[in-house]
Amino acid sequence: MDANLSMEQIRMDVKNVTALNQEGYDMNVISHKLDLSKETILTCAQGFTEDDTMAVAVLVEASL
Repeated sequence: MDANLSMEQIRMDVKNVTALNQEGYDMNVISHKLDLSKETILTCAQGFTEDDTMAVAVLVEASL
């Protein structure tokens, strides 16, 4: 994930990671499908219980 992405793009990535995870895809498949690092996916996973995707996006942005 590029550190220069907008918050809205990061939020969309969070939504996509969450959706694919709920469909049962593992981290390797999600990483490949979305062209995201495994570290980014793990950061998103920390917020899977959070309903507010913006809160998770802030977490992801802080990790970049």
